[in-house]
Amino acid sequence: MSKKNELIIKTYELLKTTSPADIKIRTIAAECHCTTTVIYKHFDDLDHLILFASVKFLENYIIDLQTIVNEKSDPLEMLVAMWKHFAKYAFQTVDIFELLFWGKYKERLGDTIFEYYQIFPDEMKKLDGLFTSVFFNSEIKSRNYMIVHRAAVAGYFSYDNAEMLSDLQVHLFYGLLKDYQPVYRLPGKAEEGAEYYMRMLNAVIEKFRIK
Repeated sequence: MSKKNELIIKTYELLKTTSPADIKIRTIAAECHCTTTVIYKHFDDLDHLILFASVKFLENYIIDLQTIVNEKSDPLEMLVAMWKHFAKYAFQTVDIFELLFWGKYKERLGDTIFEYYQIFPDEMKKLDGLFTSVFFNSEIKSRNYMIVHRAAVAGYFSYDNAEMLSDLQVHLFYGLLKDYQPVYRLPGKAEEGAEYYMRMLNAVIEKFRIK
């Protein structure tokens, strides 16, 4: 195993029980029996290493996402299903999803996912690597607007409201995610947050939907 692989795996193991904000670079170095200089040889900084390690937490979401894209032809059904599964996993690991989708390296997420599966090719056997890297190659607001725009083309929403509707969905989600950040590890709270967001999402969709 290369040192880069080992650093990612050890950091992933730490992330299972420790918030990204509480992980120290010296702790990772000690776990991997190396100096911090070795870590900086492979990664820009600690956040960059944590970004790579966090990709593992996306695996089930990516599998679900591929299924949704393959099975849902109606853009509104696809939009709702995408948010449902995103909420399911995001509220289970709030700190990780905030880092991945709203952190300082969010614009590099697609490239990071692609590189991650080059480093760990065996983990990509059940994933479509091209789909994954292309889909995540833009920020969450841009990705969501793409689906909302398709729903507008299908006649569900007006073109004039599509961008506002998309932004509302993203901002409401992030606001609720932050509300649950202090408590999401408590029993039932992750499920509660995901369900509450879906009620909010459906209410917003109904307000904007062309009757």
